[in-house]
Amino acid sequence: MEIFCLNGYENEKISLELNEVIGFPAATSYEGGYDIICTLTIDVGCYHVRCDRYYSATGALYKFNSKLKECYKNLVGQAEYRLLLENDLIFNVSMTSSGHALVTGTFQERPDKHSILSFEMDTDQSCFLSVIESIDNLINTYGGMLGIE
Repeated sequence: MEIFCLNGYENEKISLELNEVIGFPAATSYEGGYDIICTLTIDVGCYHVRCDRYYSATGALYKFNSKLKECYKNLVGQAEYRLLLENDLIFNVSMTSSGHALVTGTFQERPDKHSILSFEMDTDQSCFLSVIESIDNLINTYGGMLGIE
């Protein structure tokens, strides 16, 4: 199941696909919601990343989605995706002008190796709605920060 696909210009994208929800519905995550295992894909410029066992949490996606909704509505602001303790994937969506946005971030598959992809891609507000709707579908299924109550 696709969690989201944030498209940029020139076929660039960051996407997460859900592979597994850990402990649902009994065990929630310290990140909020549930721990999940995903497939992460990053295509930016000539760089391509595919990580089939990227660990995240629905709570981190919930927080990112809330900020992205504000950016979409107000055409100003920033939405950051990051986990509380892990720094393997961090990216920030910053509104620039006239509905345009800049996505900047880093991905490091293994913390014991100094192989880090720093990336940047341009996008715009029109690409946000599909991301928001996709994450909302995930939240409808698995709940918000507290999981399914």
